[in-house]
Amino acid sequence: MVKDFFSDEKKIYDSVHGFIRLDEFEKEFIDSAPFQRLHYIHQLGISFLVYPGSTHTRFEHSLGVMELATRIYHNISKSVRPDIFHHVPRKGSVDYHYWRRVLRFAALSHDLGHLPFSHVAENVILKDGGHEEWTLKIIESKELKPFWDRVIQEAGIHDLCDDRNFVQDIAKVAIGEKRWKTLRSGEMTPWEKVISEIVTGDFFGADRIDYLIRDSKSTGVAYGLFDYHQLIEMIRILPSEQNSETLSLGINENGIESCEALLLARHFMHRRVYQYSTVKAYNFHLRRFMKIFFSPHDFKDVESFLRHTDAEVIQALHAAARTPSHPAHEDAARIITRKKRFRALALNFEIPEKELEKIRLDYAIPEHAMCWEIYPVTKKVALSFPVSRQHLLIESAGDISDLLTSALSKKSSWIYVSPDYEIALTTALEQYRRQE
Repeated sequence: MVKDFFSDEKKIYDSVHGFIRLDEFEKEFIDSAPFQRLHYIHQLGISFLVYPGSTHTRFEHSLGVMELATRIYHNISKSVRPDIFHHVPRKGSVDYHYWRRVLRFAALSHDLGHLPFSHVAENVILKDGGHEEWTLKIIESKELKPFWDRVIQEAGIHDLCDDRNFVQDIAKVAIGEKRWKTLRSGEMTPWEKVISEIVTGDFFGADRIDYLIRDSKSTGVAYGLFDYHQLIEMIRILPSEQNSETLSLGINENGIESCEALLLARHFMHRRVYQYSTVKAYNFHLRRFMKIFFSPHDFKDVESFLRHTDAEVIQALHAAARTPSHPAHEDAARIITRKKRFRALALNFEIPEKELEKIRLDYAIPEHAMCWEIYPVTKKVALSFPVSRQHLLIESAGDISDLLTSALSKKSSWIYVSPDYEIALTTALEQYRRQE
């Protein structure tokens, strides 16, 4: 009691969630080089050229994810159905405190593997492994090993759960079940899947909730706001309709409206921010620049990976914009001067790549002046999370709400074209569509 009275409370004030409280180990982790690097990784890439307020970073987002993940964990632990009681650690138990600590470190760690400017160049530089592979490497790296060893020793992790691999549990939860299976070929227990879903879940994950709220606040685009307090209050651990041993996060029926609001927020934020044509155009130029600027040698190990931040890329952009002989001069100049940027055209119909190549040749559009990203059209899929009705009845969300019967595809196809050829290209696309 005396120690608690005299010790300083560790807390950070966040613009979205207010005070975020930390223990001494979490504070030390936040002060580590891998986490401090997130100060210099913009959450929304280069979108601040379009939305000036969107200068927030992965640092504050990761703190927000830890805060929301903890709130979700506390809520689902106090409202446990009798038919799954044996799967869930009792609140206040040793297991409960162990998994709370794992969850909070995993939430802090989940974005450690992001490249400069976050997702902008991930597909062309990191390929299939994505940022999750580097997140895993950083969690397991020699840079963090002394810290994890100290936490295990001084926080009494072995006393809490001596049959667990603490670092591996953090990694599992941080990158999610799907990536864990791909990168480590390992399975998760029903409880591990639930804990992982709290951070990375596609619908109820703290990562998704925080970035929608934070991105909306920072950009000033109010479409991303929804009642996430009500949503968190209504989240439950639920068994599947087919197998009571398969667990996932679901919702109490009184939270359906907050789920609908989240789905609409996600839809409109994609339309107005993430998939906004001007943002897409600047990200296209930045992606081409970064592909030339970075080489595989720059990411040969964790030590070299952690050296790279947005600041380095911004400095290189300015230098390249002033140097006409630089191989990425044109993309850099379009970003820095904001002149003659490419136009990003969203395709709302299917067109084969061979047809786009034919249009390019027929209209004498230079190869460097027209590029495209074509994704296969995916069908709308029914949302599958469970809903708890009265008397422990479980139903699918799609059976209860018409709005939740389908989810929009995240990926759209895009064409990027120099403004000199925009009219020619749009004319050609209109003609092609009329011939279909």
